[in-house]
Amino acid sequence: MIEYISQHWYVGVILAALIILTVFVWIMAIVSSKKRTEEREKIIADLEREKKLRSEFRHIDETTFNEGKDDYRLIIGICAFVQMKIEKAPDMNSAFAELSQVKKNAYCLGYVFEDGKEKMSEFFRSNGEPLLSAAKQAVDEVVSGKFAEIFDKMFVMLDDNDETTSVDEEKIKLWDSEISEIMSNGSSEIYSKVAAYLRSRKDEFLSY
Repeated sequence: MIEYISQHWYVGVILAALIILTVFVWIMAIVSSKKRTEEREKIIADLEREKKLRSEFRHIDETTFNEGKDDYRLIIGICAFVQMKIEKAPDMNSAFAELSQVKKNAYCLGYVFEDGKEKMSEFFRSNGEPLLSAAKQAVDEVVSGKFAEIFDKMFVMLDDNDETTSVDEEKIKLWDSEISEIMSNGSSEIYSKVAAYLRSRKDEFLSY
């Protein structure tokens, strides 16, 4: 075999190429398997987290709104609480439309912060109407400031119903970065502001 390869050099080249290709495919298979495992573990972790959140906020009382409760936990928890109420309806969109403005704001802001925690553009790309328009109103009314200003720009550009504005991925990337910076430097202030809004209107939820 060795003598044959020495006499036909191109066979050796082909064999070497096949070995390299085999190793490459093997490595890619390992990487792909690892990625699938990580994705599966993330999904399981997210489901477990959602299960615990729903269990905690399925039945709320005065203690739910205690000042000692983590602000972010309260925001996404009240969002889950409203979600559990309206998902029982035959038509969730109709049930959502019938919510008071306070409940709509609470529901929307939970989605804004949870779906947009990596990149705010993901919130827009993961959801549709009537949530997006209601979220814009909630952000303008409750959060306001620079966060709302950038959020509103993203809303206009990523609005599927607006055919007059084209999507500029460079601007989206810039706005994602700006919102990430705002949250990095002042997330506790924003969460505190939203949580205070919920606590001051707790009767809206306790009587729901």
